[in-house]
Amino acid sequence: MNLFFGRLLRRILSLFLIFGLLSVISEERGYAEDRDDAIHIAFAGPLSGTGKTVGQSYTQGIELYLEEINTKGGIKGKKIVLDRFDDQNDNIKAIEAALEIAKQNKAVAIIGHWYSSCSISGGEIYKEYGIPAVSGSTNIRVTQNNKWTFRATFDDNLQGRFIANYVHKILKSDKVSIIYEDVIYGAYLAQVFEETLKASDVEIKYKRQFRTTDKNLDQTLQRIVDELKTIDNPGIIFLAAHSSEGVKLVRLIKDAGIKNLLIGPDDFSSQTFIEGFDSYPKEILNPGYYSNDIYVSAPLIFDTANAKAHRFREAYKLKYHEEPDWIAAYAYDSAMLIIEAIKKSAFQGTQTTLKEDRKKIRDYLAHIDAVSKAIEGTTGLIYFDEKRNSNRAISMGVYKNKNIVSALIQLQPIRQPHAIPDFEAEVADDCILLIDGKYMYKTNVVYTGIEINDISDPDFNKSIYKMDFFIWFRYQGDFNPQEIEFLNSAESVRLGSPLINETYDKIHYDLYQVKGSFKADFITDGYPIDKHILGISFRHRALTRNNLIYVTDILGMELKKWEPSSEKLKKTKVLSPRYGWEISRYWFFPDTSEKISLGNPKYIGLPGELVEYSRFNACILVEKSAFTLRRVLPFRKSCYLTIFSSVGFILLMIFGRMKISERYSKSLWFIRTAMLFGILVSAEAAIFPLIINTNAYRVQIMVMTFDILWWVISAILLNSALEHFLWVSIEKKSGYMIPKILRRFVAFIIYILAFFGIIAFVYDQKITSLLATSGVFAMVIGLAVQMNISNLFSGIAVNLERPFRIGDWIKIGSYEEGKVIDITWRTTRILTRFDNILSVPNRIASESVIWNYHYPTDVYRLSFPVQTDTEHQPEKLEKILSETLMTIDGISEYTIRFQGIVNKLAEYWITFSVKDYEKKDIYNNLVWKMVWTRLNEAGIIHRQ
Repeated sequence: MNLFFGRLLRRILSLFLIFGLLSVISEERGYAEDRDDAIHIAFAGPLSGTGKTVGQSYTQGIELYLEEINTKGGIKGKKIVLDRFDDQNDNIKAIEAALEIAKQNKAVAIIGHWYSSCSISGGEIYKEYGIPAVSGSTNIRVTQNNKWTFRATFDDNLQGRFIANYVHKILKSDKVSIIYEDVIYGAYLAQVFEETLKASDVEIKYKRQFRTTDKNLDQTLQRIVDELKTIDNPGIIFLAAHSSEGVKLVRLIKDAGIKNLLIGPDDFSSQTFIEGFDSYPKEILNPGYYSNDIYVSAPLIFDTANAKAHRFREAYKLKYHEEPDWIAAYAYDSAMLIIEAIKKSAFQGTQTTLKEDRKKIRDYLAHIDAVSKAIEGTTGLIYFDEKRNSNRAISMGVYKNKNIVSALIQLQPIRQPHAIPDFEAEVADDCILLIDGKYMYKTNVVYTGIEINDISDPDFNKSIYKMDFFIWFRYQGDFNPQEIEFLNSAESVRLGSPLINETYDKIHYDLYQVKGSFKADFITDGYPIDKHILGISFRHRALTRNNLIYVTDILGMELKKWEPSSEKLKKTKVLSPRYGWEISRYWFFPDTSEKISLGNPKYIGLPGELVEYSRFNACILVEKSAFTLRRVLPFRKSCYLTIFSSVGFILLMIFGRMKISERYSKSLWFIRTAMLFGILVSAEAAIFPLIINTNAYRVQIMVMTFDILWWVISAILLNSALEHFLWVSIEKKSGYMIPKILRRFVAFIIYILAFFGIIAFVYDQKITSLLATSGVFAMVIGLAVQMNISNLFSGIAVNLERPFRIGDWIKIGSYEEGKVIDITWRTTRILTRFDNILSVPNRIASESVIWNYHYPTDVYRLSFPVQTDTEHQPEKLEKILSETLMTIDGISEYTIRFQGIVNKLAEYWITFSVKDYEKKDIYNNLVWKMVWTRLNEAGIIHRQ
């Protein structure tokens, strides 16, 4: 029967394990094998040719977001798949790609194209087939009369006017030259730029167009540069072209020795542009030779980007080992828009509902038409106007050492001019500019850099730590660094006097060293589990965001490398490993901080009377120096594993109660233990994503609960392992039972170690202080239970010396003999011959004389005398006694020895060996009766 159940168990467990593994793995394999059931998104753009770098940025940005979604289980269990179509930035190929997308009839939405001409042509096809598209093209015609196409960035009308106003009102130039391409992008930008400047009485010194399809393009561009060189002060040169042609123009201009300032459109802020110079000798010898000091408009510059953009940047660098440009960030956000539309609409995701699903996505995107409905992405808040344009803010950047950094003056739109105190005075002082019919603030940029020297004494119960760091500022205009306020300081922290205070060409540089105590977790990024955020957060006390914007000094902190910023802190060991915490992430970002006006008449009239300041944040994410699967196990897999492990554990518990042969007990124990750990691991990873954004207290309680469970269950399983593989094994080999006191003492040690582990690692308390406190407590208790403690240690000594074991027949001192049935922490319990329990204190047992009738062997001897008349022959008498003893079962050996004449009687001693000491009296009586009977039969009178 046991054999039958053993085979049944093995078969069921084998099938169950195979089924469980397949169900967990199926999430990965299912995606690959069932692509027809996936949700398809198409990208159309330059995957080859001169624009392939743009296409690479686009696809990598999209793939990064889709990977995040697919890792979490996709949408409704379906993987999101990106289909790529190459248009080589060619209008004809763009039409072919759009037709192929329509023919395949899989994609629920399109991301692309890059060239405006391609987006316009492809958009007509998408409109005909009813496919929503999110484009990165900037020409205004991309979204005109096409309700199926949405623009994720600003348009060229806004960009052209912005660049023109920046040239005239910020760079203060009254002369410009324009070189532009014949395609829609450059031609329209040049037109808007020129029209805007004409209204400002700026002189157009030179204007020239070139054809991108010109077979002799290089010679044409050389003639243009030669003509430009002959012009007396051509002013600021605006290059209205795509990056591939822009690279050629810039190289010719720089090689010609023309020193005039160059300014370009957003396409110049792409990786295609900056990498276009890499093969030229001057650039190789001096990186940044051609691009340095070129001004470019950009939808996104990372030194002013939000926290999400920096998370994206870190993830992008980790995955692709290169720096992302704004194109990758906008591609990431475009994918996010489409996925949000899929999630929030009544999307079904089948081939039969494809047409309806496409319309639902389009309608949802059109629904995001106000700030209140905006979706926050890496590039800020995203929403569309009635023409499906996302009127995003434009930043002005400048190239430095192949990096784009924010220009020292930025233009910011003013939302409520009437709420600005001394508005007319600000206009008169040229702080507020009227640009394109809108008032904009001329805001100073302060480059901010931080170098961490040391982080010490973290106390996360009080949420404080100490930090030593350098901080520096690079700026123009009026800015007093000593007026900054550290928002997360735990004590008063002031900058004091600068270590360095210098000025280079109207640019000020101030360096300070700061030491102080700061508060942890000063920003909320969900509710971190086993994690804390260190760092600093500060703003200026007086200057609002209208006057001042902090940006990250990417150049000064050497943040351009693909290596994550946290690696530098790890290498320099600014946080000692002895604290038990390690740095996992390090990032910087500026944002805004609001402060109540407190009735200050200067700010009365502001919405909610809140004053907005620019805030700078340097954040260091630390986590416990311990591995936990809750951080790495995907949600869907953890759910599968929880169900699988729970069912398996229940089945094993049922089989364990069926008293299957002992040869399966160890296997059952291992599998049951694996299932129990599987439940603990997977349940932890499955529960936390569900509660991570709930109340912080609940999250913390759940964290502590699982951490305690890990210690408690580990202690229970360790004790169980000792029982199965040590104590039972010893008992089988030795034939003696292990005393309960030893088992309980070892279990006590295991559980007390688990208790101290919980105190030290879960509650983060120092064990030394706990041991000191518990030592005093133990001393007080010890005095009260001194006798019991003596018995306890005497019991331990008895178990170590082993003068007797459970099952032995013993006699302790003058106490009655009996069989040892238990050794407790206080007494040794003996079952006497009268079936009474004799409890001898361990202290007395360890100090008394002990007779052990089972040691060194379980054989013992009994003897008694036999006296007869001296007239009988000794040989005859010994023969009778010997034959008598031979007939008695249980006697292993015997001797009959003549002792001599005692009281005129011959005395013989009978000695025999038996094993069962418990039957001593029975054997004595039996032998006595048999001897008496045989002697009487032989006519010998036994006298005693």
